Amino acid sequence: MRALGIALLALGVVWPPRRLLRPGVAIAGAVALTVSTWHASFEGRANEWAIVVAVLVAVAGWWAAPRAHASLVQLGGAWWMLMGSAIAVYACVPETDQMREVGVVVAAGGLAEVLLHRRLPTPALVAAMAFVEWSALYGATGQARALAGGLFALAPLPAVAAVARLLESRAAPSWLFPAVGGVWVGGAVVMARTGGIATSLTPATEAAAACGVAAVVLSAGLVRLARR
Repeated sequence: MRALGIALLALGVVWPPRRLLRPGVAIAGAVALTVSTWHASFEGRANEWAIVVAVLVAVAGWWAAPRAHASLVQLGGAWWMLMGSAIAVYACVPETDQMREVGVVVAAGGLAEVLLHRRLPTPALVAAMAFVEWSALYGATGQARALAGGLFALAPLPAVAAVARLLESRAAPSWLFPAVGGVWVGGAVVMARTGGIATSLTPATEAAAACGVAAVVLSAGLVRLARR
């Protein structure tokens, strides 16, 4: 089921030919990815909220990857940012054995772009994002605070894509998108080491809200600076 979810999310970037049908493929992949961790984090636990959030995060990653990949002009930039997300996941989930494989996959993608002097196909980045999200859902082992921290860790690339979408009709300096991503990676790590390792969901939610608001404010400041 995990492989099916990753494959559908990656496939949804380029297929079917009719673009209006691609979100359906991505949603199916997001659902399959979440279901693949059912026994690890959801069965018999009151984590229904995380099911919805996990599907939304996967679809957000599918939407964000093409924009973020194009906006982070330095080769490997999107992959190193995804590595930041993986580090934040590692920092808060109790089960971490799967993170070795995740780290190797993400690092390989970044190194491949640098060594080949060209970007890898965007579906490869989407597949890696889905793998990182799977590692968060699986590694949380049903602990709500770890689910919150792990899902928040996936925010950097969607944040970059959102800023790129906002400035779509305007020229933006090359430093802006890595800076925005760096702010969100920092917020994800702080969230992971505060709310992500808290004793319950409530402080995790509070930490996510605080880190999210701070990251939005700092990102808005960077956008305003770039416009000047």
